[in-house]
Amino acid sequence: MSSNIIHCQLWMGGVEPYMTEGFIMTAFQRMGENPLNVKVMRNKITGELCGYCFVHFENDDEAIKAMHKLNGKFIPNTTPPTRFRLNNATSSGRMSTSLGYSLWVGDLTPEVDDYQLYKTFASRYESIRTAKVVMDSVGYSKGYGFIRFANEDEQKHCLANMNGYKGLGTKPLKISSA
Repeated sequence: MSSNIIHCQLWMGGVEPYMTEGFIMTAFQRMGENPLNVKVMRNKITGELCGYCFVHFENDDEAIKAMHKLNGKFIPNTTPPTRFRLNNATSSGRMSTSLGYSLWVGDLTPEVDDYQLYKTFASRYESIRTAKVVMDSVGYSKGYGFIRFANEDEQKHCLANMNGYKGLGTKPLKISSA
């Protein structure tokens, strides 16, 4: 799993002006995660917040676990309530936009979150990079999501072998190309 995130860091969007490094560290800790540090990004000329930060972890496994566990969940003590918006970060200090090889996963039941989706596939395919359950504007699952692989052969194997899989939620999964 160590190739999933470069330099053990996550990008976090939606950072509000009151969200200091300490506030974000505490939010992660209250959710059971232990980042090493947080760097809130500011405009170099004006000093104003850029609306995002980088959250650093001890290793890649901790970072990817935190991303899948917390993404879309409410951040503790935010007013108005705000959700974690997390993604892989690259060594250049930007959010990762590499596409990899994606699959659509359908018939997800409402209790399935990003972390459960990730764990189900990462336990079978080591090149899994991300798993994302699509939510509506209120935060409820739309019943489908996407998984991304680094390795095309694993993506093809998953497409051929995981359609109809039972063991994640209460319905057999539907898998197709994305």
